[in-house]
Amino acid sequence: ITLFGESAGAQSTALYYGTSGMQSFFQAAIIQSSPMSLPFRTYTEYITRTVLLAEQLKCAVSDIVCFRKVSYQDIIAAQLVVTDMITSLNVLFFFEPWVPVIDNIIVQDQLVKMISNTSFTLKPLIIGTVTDESLSFLYGLFRRPVSVFEYAEILFGLFGNNFFKVVEHFPPDEVNDQRPLLACLFTQWTFTCSSRLFARKAPIAYTYVFTYPPITNGASNSSVFQWHVCHGDELYFLFEALWANLTDAGRRLSTDFANYWTNYAKSQDPNQLLQVPLI
Repeated sequence: ITLFGESAGAQSTALYYGTSGMQSFFQAAIIQSSPMSLPFRTYTEYITRTVLLAEQLKCAVSDIVCFRKVSYQDIIAAQLVVTDMITSLNVLFFFEPWVPVIDNIIVQDQLVKMISNTSFTLKPLIIGTVTDESLSFLYGLFRRPVSVFEYAEILFGLFGNNFFKVVEHFPPDEVNDQRPLLACLFTQWTFTCSSRLFARKAPIAYTYVFTYPPITNGASNSSVFQWHVCHGDELYFLFEALWANLTDAGRRLSTDFANYWTNYAKSQDPNQLLQVPLI
């Protein structure tokens, strides 16, 4: 078994990958675009949100039977309502409102701390990101241009005492809108650095950065994201989706991508010359 996940699925894969009790259940892992620097929560940090969710579903907090009777549509609707409520002063909780709980049984710690403290031999790993992981998220969060002053406020709110160290590496651009810079910072901080840490810990690791924008029939994705590779854009190529609309170069890339991943799942070597037929 080769574990494979992207985004939140990649966080789950990373959790299994770094948990000692899970090692007998798989032989290798692929972690794609995992925001591993975003924090999981403790039970205490989830109390407020859990109470609010129970109120929306008209269940007592401890009534598991009631929760299980509720339809998934109602759960999603209730989650969306609670997500819009301020339940914590930790800004990072906003980006992933519903995450695994640190229970000290399955989830022992934050992913970065967990992998840093691993003492057993890890399995082979493919891990990587796309070039502009955070771009669409940042433009969705900030609908208007971010000024230099607002940029400084955001960084101070996120990094506190480390503010000046961060500004040294990511000084404001000489433009009116700091959102592209924020997107670059968030991509490096949330996705890239933690992925590199995982790769360094693995005994056998293949790393990648996916840089090819989703071009179909000569046209790129539109608006501000044109010619950028945003979170999830590589999935079109990996699963050979939109095949009829891909350019010739896109089709070659898509085939190679599928071959690499499938070969790795079979042999833990993505570079074996095994051709996977299109379905």
